[in-house]
Amino acid sequence: MSRRTRRLWWTAGSLAALGLLTLGIILTRSVFSRQAVHGTGGEIQGITRKLSHKMVADAPTPRFTDITADSGITFQDFQGPRTSRIPEDMGSGAAWGDFDNDGDDDLFLISAGGNMDLPPDKLTPSQLYENMGSGRFRLVDDFPETRIIGMGAAWADFDGDGWQDLVVSGFNTLRLFHNNQGRLVPHPGLGDHKGFWTGVSWGDLDNDRDLDLYVCGYVKFIPAPAGKPTAMQYGRHVPFTLNPSSYEPEPNLLFRNDGGGSFTEVAAERGVQNPEGRSFTGLWHDFDGDGWTDLYVANDISDNTFYLNQNGSFTEISHPAMVADYRGAMGLALGDWDSDGDDDLFITHWIAQENALYDSLLANLREPPEGTPIRFIDIADRVGLGQVALQFIGWGTEFADFDADGW
Repeated sequence: MSRRTRRLWWTAGSLAALGLLTLGIILTRSVFSRQAVHGTGGEIQGITRKLSHKMVADAPTPRFTDITADSGITFQDFQGPRTSRIPEDMGSGAAWGDFDNDGDDDLFLISAGGNMDLPPDKLTPSQLYENMGSGRFRLVDDFPETRIIGMGAAWADFDGDGWQDLVVSGFNTLRLFHNNQGRLVPHPGLGDHKGFWTGVSWGDLDNDRDLDLYVCGYVKFIPAPAGKPTAMQYGRHVPFTLNPSSYEPEPNLLFRNDGGGSFTEVAAERGVQNPEGRSFTGLWHDFDGDGWTDLYVANDISDNTFYLNQNGSFTEISHPAMVADYRGAMGLALGDWDSDGDDDLFITHWIAQENALYDSLLANLREPPEGTPIRFIDIADRVGLGQVALQFIGWGTEFADFDADGW
């Protein structure tokens, strides 16, 4: 696999995040709307109180310098005051990708837009910054104006022409941009799908050597449900329209790449709609090493879902694989934290919920367990990554070797 192909898969497959994530998709939700419930770093009696586990006194502390002011990036994420509605309470994502094929990664920043009552032309636009080298960036002026209540984005060369294309998600928005030799233009291939779309991730579901697209849906949001102005959370009243439990989940989408710039939505057909999940982000990866790319979906206050890909057909094995976590998943990352040759999962959660580090047991098992070819075990607390999160709200996350020691 070439260096460029590896970079494309890294950028397209895991996010963001969403990941999600830097190099994918990163999805965040503002803490300001819930400050009445909890101030970051404090305690809620009986919920966030630390137990006996402590950080090692002489643990190394990574140090970074914020160079945004000198980089040329002047991005503004949100415009005007927010109201108590979930789409405004979500932060937006960022995605790295080499859109101009000059060998370095450029940065796309998705705008959260602004108050939902603003007309579209008053929302803050998303922005694309070209990497000029030496920590400097230039705003790309000819990027199509994208004024949306944005959530996530991911780069991938969906048509195999050697140029990375871009997909952007948001509230009632799902947009695809084709890269025409360094110039991004809107592409109609995904059709018109209204919904609360969050994380987006590229992967080859059918081993036909082109990239397919998975789109996470959050909730079926209604601006002002009658008769339910507030909901209870941690013994306090919060606006009903800020609580994801107030709404039914939005089923996810899977777009099969048919070639020639066309896609077909096949989530229900392939069994990966995840209709009971309030999904934030998903990632593609061949977890069991059978040559087929599997799919893991992180959900907020609903079971996380693991789909095993067997010759293009998906089987949901979340419980047998021991990863059907019901907590409020926020960030999702993939990496081999223990260098044992199989990839593990790290998930951040909402306030008063420990992080999860799902260690893959693939390299430890001589024979696959009955009913599933792979299992995980949550060892976050054992390695010091669990309870340290109880007093904080977890957002985007990623594995990286910051100190270049090979781990």
